[in-house]
Amino acid sequence: MFALQTLLPLLKKAAGDLERPDMVYWFKQADAELANIIRGRPSDTAAIPALIARSPQNGHHA
Repeated sequence: MFALQTLLPLLKKAAGDLERPDMVYWFKQADAELANIIRGRPSDTAAIPALIARSPQNGHHA
């Protein structure tokens, strides 16, 4: 998991450099979810539809 913790911020930055707010959004969500798992908090799969609905699409911010 440590490798993933290190990789996610780099992926988020690269997505920002590519001007892909949709990808930045998903890398932020993955980073937050990983932090919850590390802290022993359960994953909230019921929140996934709301996350998808709020996700930026086609380069437009939600």
